[in-house]
Amino acid sequence: MKIAIIGASGRLGGTIAREALARGHEVVAIGRDRAALAALVGARAVPADLDAPDSVLDAVAGSDVIVSAVTDRTTADRSRIPATAALLLDLAPRAGVRRVAFVGGGGSLYIAPGLRALDAPAFPERFRAEALAQAEALRILRDTGNDVEWTYLSPPPHYLLPGGKTGHYVVRAGDDAVVNADGESAITEGDFAAVLVDELEQNQHPRRRFTAAS
Repeated sequence: MKIAIIGASGRLGGTIAREALARGHEVVAIGRDRAALAALVGARAVPADLDAPDSVLDAVAGSDVIVSAVTDRTTADRSRIPATAALLLDLAPRAGVRRVAFVGGGGSLYIAPGLRALDAPAFPERFRAEALAQAEALRILRDTGNDVEWTYLSPPPHYLLPGGKTGHYVVRAGDDAVVNADGESAITEGDFAAVLVDELEQNQHPRRRFTAAS
């Protein structure tokens, strides 16, 4: 499978790229940090910028799936995240790509009936803008009228932890967080990457949000 990963120069995007490479997939690693891209041995590194859509179009053309692992620490409202969702829905058909996998946010997952994590009093204020931006990206994907087969993977609302694969987690479709008996929700970055690449291979959640946690 040919997988184009936008944001591969970031920590999580790079972890996903390495997982896909380890499974024998062809990876096009797209990002701004040339040194980080070069470190992804076996990937085809393509420096490209979302602010120059034609460069992204050329980079993803002919792929089986586009993965967005884009974060935003540069704008007050984190507007790059929903803008990326809209851009990929436009670019994918023009690039001949049918599938888009979006690495989303966990703040809009429900942790109790009617209560999203981002609306709970204990939710850190410094993460609120990004959580709202990720929720908007999900809305854009859900409201699309085109034929792009998208999926949206949310990390846990509490903890996305450094670390490799453990294989101990639960995958669930929908908007409810996976929570353990102590009310916590966590997963390692290695496990999160494995869950996403599993989805790329198996396509079990087309046009749906899903999440995973231990």
